[in-house]
Amino acid sequence: MPSNLQEWLTHISRVHPREIELGLGRVQCIAQAMSLSKPSKVITVAGTNGKGSVVSVMESLLCHAGVSVGAYTSPHLHCFNERIRLQGLPCDDGLICEAFSEIDAIRGEVSLSYFEFATLAALWIFRRKRVSVALLEVGLGGRLDAVNILDPDVSVITAVGLDHQDWLGDSREEIGLEKAGILREGGNFVCGDPDPPLSVIRKARELSCLSLYQGQEFGLRTDKQSQETQWWGVMPDGSGMCAAFPAATAVLPVNVSTALQALASADTDVDLEQAAGILAAVKPPGRQELTQDRMTGAPVMLDVAHNPDSIDALVYAVQRLRQPYSALDHRRGTVRLVMAVMADKDVETMVASLVSIADIWYIAQVEDARCLPSIELGEKLKELDPNAIMHCFDGVAEAYKAACEDAVAQAIEVERELVIVAGSFHTVAAARMLAKC
Repeated sequence: MPSNLQEWLTHISRVHPREIELGLGRVQCIAQAMSLSKPSKVITVAGTNGKGSVVSVMESLLCHAGVSVGAYTSPHLHCFNERIRLQGLPCDDGLICEAFSEIDAIRGEVSLSYFEFATLAALWIFRRKRVSVALLEVGLGGRLDAVNILDPDVSVITAVGLDHQDWLGDSREEIGLEKAGILREGGNFVCGDPDPPLSVIRKARELSCLSLYQGQEFGLRTDKQSQETQWWGVMPDGSGMCAAFPAATAVLPVNVSTALQALASADTDVDLEQAAGILAAVKPPGRQELTQDRMTGAPVMLDVAHNPDSIDALVYAVQRLRQPYSALDHRRGTVRLVMAVMADKDVETMVASLVSIADIWYIAQVEDARCLPSIELGEKLKELDPNAIMHCFDGVAEAYKAACEDAVAQAIEVERELVIVAGSFHTVAAARMLAKC
């Protein structure tokens, strides 16, 4: 019997023969045996990009309102505990170990995947702590994801893009249909994608969902007289409402808008009209996170972007940061990109987009069997941009340190420099430890 969290994590990673095996049969069976009842309200969030940010916004607002809230997200950046949170704080080792022990004792010969173990642990903890609202982030897809064993009070789908095609399909329509598997007959559906696949719309109609779409029933608008941005949406009784929106947020506005409508649809105790002040302080770790390297003082942006759409969002954000300066202006500074990616991603499309903002590349790799070797990533870059300036490293830590040191040593104005770290959760986690600790 494992005696601490690390031993338990090693154990649950070995129980199931496959890292990923979609399906609800196993996890549903154990959940029933454990009598895992549904929290008072459940908001389930699926999507290709923006899921974690939407959950983070809802979590912050619910905590501020004094609502008992539990959040389950994945993957984590630094430690497993980040996946299961109570009132915005990671659960302690002892509580998670107790949950794992209960699950392991009940499952018998039933084989559970790592994610299924984690999902059941979250639901056990939420029941134990009697949370009023559970925020569940889908791990992969939606229809066959473990969190889908619970019927949500509100189903949320964020931006749908191409990712995990081996599991979900080769088109937005196929992937969208998998994500629409979290919808329920006659249920509340909030669609945060301004241009959702037709498969999502058709599924929502087929199930007679109360559907609210970004840009149609809710969204953001600018007041013509005051030039202030407002969020507008729909309350459970069908009435409309407006709320002030902060001038700048660390979360993409489209994701904030989605989170606000999800909370409104769930009829929570959050005062949405007073949410602007809180929203300005919401800063999900590793999502276009601006900081400074603790050793050199170099400006750093950390972003877990790991597919074409999220990379495009990163590129747009960096372009906006550099807008005040022309391409020939030395004050514009140099963008140094630290990157390591998984081989199963659309690397060519990601690199092609990043070429427009990266001045110097610091290519690395992480300790994961799926990681694309730095030499191969460098070769792909050279194919797209033969003139690219790049340096290859065996690890992210070395690449990150070199980028920060170069930024300080070679800069005319250090504050205009920017070191970007992107490509995967593993990449950002390795650099963030150095930047923030």
